[in-house]
Order: sequence, then C-alpha cells, then structure tokens
Amino acid sequence: MKITSVETLSVGSRTPGNGRLTNRNFLFVRVHTDEGLVGLGEATLEGHDNAVRGMIADLEPLLLGEDPRRIEHLTQVMIRQKFWQGGVIKGSAVAGVELALWDILGKSVDLPVYQLVGGASRDRIRYYLNGWSGGAVEPAEIGDRAVEAFDQGERAFKFSLALPSWPVRDRELLRTLEGALDAIRTGVGSEPLVMFDGHGRYDADQAIAMAAVLADFECYFFEEPVQPTRVEDTARVARRATVPIAAGERLARKGEFVDYFRDGAISVAQPDLAHCHGFGESLKIAAIADGFGGWIAPHGPMSPVLTAISLHLDAVIPNFLIQERLRNSTWCESLITEPLRPSEGYLPLPHGPGWGIELDEDVCRAHPPIQVDMPRLFRPDGSVADW
Repeated sequence: MKITSVETLSVGSRTPGNGRLTNRNFLFVRVHTDEGLVGLGEATLEGHDNAVRGMIADLEPLLLGEDPRRIEHLTQVMIRQKFWQGGVIKGSAVAGVELALWDILGKSVDLPVYQLVGGASRDRIRYYLNGWSGGAVEPAEIGDRAVEAFDQGERAFKFSLALPSWPVRDRELLRTLEGALDAIRTGVGSEPLVMFDGHGRYDADQAIAMAAVLADFECYFFEEPVQPTRVEDTARVARRATVPIAAGERLARKGEFVDYFRDGAISVAQPDLAHCHGFGESLKIAAIADGFGGWIAPHGPMSPVLTAISLHLDAVIPNFLIQERLRNSTWCESLITEPLRPSEGYLPLPHGPGWGIELDEDVCRAHPPIQVDMPRLFRPDGSVADW
C-alpha cells in the first residue's frame, strides 16, 4: 500500500453565541492510497488556516509513495527532515496527517484504533461541555445558559470570561467571576463539575486570587491560568492554589509536558490531538503524565471529528480524566456519518474500523470556509490584553 496524495478540506463553522467565542474553519486532512483506503484526520488551528494548509503542502512530498502503515517512521520523517522541527503550526500539520495514517491502519485490519494499542480500559467516556455559555460575560446570563444546558442533559461545564483584565489584582474581574460561579451553582446545584478556563489571560498574582474564588465554588480545575510559556509562573500558581491546575492545549511536544510535571506546575495535562503531532505523541504524553501521577483531559474544542478521534485515546490510557467537547451549531453534529450520541455526561466508544467515522460530503459542501475574525481584547487604557 502506498500514499498517493494528501488532501485538505476546510469547513466553515460560526460558533453559536454573542461573538465572545472564536469562529473557525475546521481543517480536515485526508490521506489517499493506491488501494482505495482513505484516512481522515483533523488539523484545525483557529485563525491559522493558511499556515497549516501550507505546511501540509510542504510535507506532502515526503509522504508520496510511502507505506501509510509505517506511522511512527513517517511521523519522524515529517518532524525531523525539514530542519525546523517545532512549533504548533508544524505540530498541527503533522497531527492532521498522522491521525489520517492511524485511520488507514485501523481500516486495513478492520479494527478500531483503540484495539490496536491495547484495547479499551473503560466502557464509556466521561466528557465536559465547552461553548455552552455562548461567550456570555454577565453572571445572570451565564447562569441561565448553565440551566439550559443542564436541562438538556449536560453534567459538566467549562467556561471562561472573555474580558480584558488589569494585571496583579483586578477586583472587578474577581467580583464578576464570583458572580458567574454563584449563578451557575444556584442554577445547576453542587453536583455538576464546573471548570474555568483562564485562556492564559492572567499574570500569576491575578491567577492566584482567582484560584481562591474557584476553590470556594469547588471547581474541578483551573485551566491555563497564565501564558503557557511561563512554566515557573504556572508552578507558582499551583503552589498557592487549592484547585487543580490544568494546561497543555498550546504545547506541541512531549518534552514540554515533562517541564510542567517536573516543576509541579500542573495536575492535569491537556494535549490536543490536532496540535501535538497526533495520536502517537499523545500516548507518550499520557505515559509521562502517569509517571508523575498526573491525569489527561484532552483538549478538543473543534469538530466532532476530533472529538471522535480523542475517544480512542481516552479509551486506552489508564490516567484519563475527562474529555472536552464543544457545543457547535446543530448542523455540525451531522458532519460525521455516525454522529456522537451523549447520554448523561458520557459518550460511547466508537466501534467501526479506524476512527469509526467518515465525513458527510454533502454537509461539508454546504458549509464553505469563512473569514475567521477572532475576538480582540483591550484594557480601558488601550493596552493589549491576551485573547
């Protein structure tokens, strides 16, 4: 079996809400072979569509004529034989191809991918919902949307506050965070899991103050409290916080996760299979986390394709914690021919060969790429705040 071409496909998706969430183009990768098997992967990197597509085009000549089942070999070729090895742009491009190769391997032997790496260690996958707040920033609206999602069967919620903040200690932001958490708990009670995504917006002092508020409302974890390049600051927050710290969506290689665990910066690692060079690297990251007593909660605010792929990782690793799932527009669930069917906070394991899914071509054609304009945050004095 030989690779004959690598195809990219963009599908436009406007995120439901009030504009404080990022619209995106889902970027899918299909690897074609001379035996008719086609593998499916995802390489969505919000706001960097052209860069990732261009990187995949640059990598394609390394793959043509090669056996797609030599996944680790071809992954090393893509990483190491273009001189420039790192970065999330390349990590996403490699991931899209690598994921498609696993899909081909599973299809070639008529088995789900998780059966190829030891079999499932759990019967169903616990998940949390992101995007349910629609990007709301007013506590009352956040509470109302939490109730709406709860009534629809959701049992775990992650949200962020897309607001610019002053450094060191922004008292108004702290009051808004407390109000939002109070509204959520008043609406859905004390049992559902609630997580807060800092989005890397805060400095260490501000994050420490926020962690105290999150602990008061028994939040499950505090995601990316500071910028991901600042491992020491993340560790400083972790030492002062009584809520677990999570990070990893913007890390592309396993060695970066070693630094976080070695410094005691995180309890929960969040590799994104569409960014961190794919499924094989994610397995290695999970093993590293397990060696440090850490947990894996895969990042996945993308299409149902990435969610379905991530379920295979979730199924096999012993230290799986919880899977992210994005509330997309209703039509997005029909992007795949076997839609995901959540029930009371869990998703079932896929059972078909490879990833167990295929794209619905008609749905893809009906949603051409869009212009992605990510929200921008500025403080009252005009200075730039992190999105």
